[in-house]
Amino acid sequence: MICVVRHGQTVWNLEGRKQGWLDSPLTQLGIEQAKRSSKLINQAITEDIHKYNIIVSPLWRCLQSTSVICEELGIKYADCIVEEDLKEHGFGDWEGKTNEEIELEFPNGLKDREQNRIDYVVPNGESYRILYNRVEKIYNKYKNSNTIFICHEMVSKVLRSMMMGGIENMSRVEKHKQDSIFIFNNNDIKKMNKIIDSNV
Repeated sequence: MICVVRHGQTVWNLEGRKQGWLDSPLTQLGIEQAKRSSKLINQAITEDIHKYNIIVSPLWRCLQSTSVICEELGIKYADCIVEEDLKEHGFGDWEGKTNEEIELEFPNGLKDREQNRIDYVVPNGESYRILYNRVEKIYNKYKNSNTIFICHEMVSKVLRSMMMGGIENMSRVEKHKQDSIFIFNNNDIKKMNKIIDSNV
């Protein structure tokens, strides 16, 4: 079984800034979302969670979320595996900027990207196809084992398009909200966002 988790809300998420390979810390809500993710993971995984690989993006927002999740689940943080190629879509010259700032500096760039989501390359950054090819190496490495990926929204989207058969399925992949996780088991993807616990 594979579990895909997105990091919690960050300061730049709150401000509407592209993060890419840059970073900003989790907000208090982001910390609470990481705790919520740990409850969803615990609900989804019925066997010994210590038998799962925990594969993490090297970016701080994911490492911070992972530390919270590990503490909540009683997992040694040191046992997690950091994979460089699991880092977020590279937004190049757009990183740290809001959509309004991007439009001022790169007129029609956002529109051009929207019209060609898979192959549009952000200035000095990546396209979805470049991201897909990068992340596919990590997916192939762990796809036949019990694995928890702690990553980013766009990384989650390409992972789930792989699970659905390929990059052509990108348009069918829903956004990954920070209060949910995705479970891939027996060729089926299921979203989990409800904690079955009357005390929570």
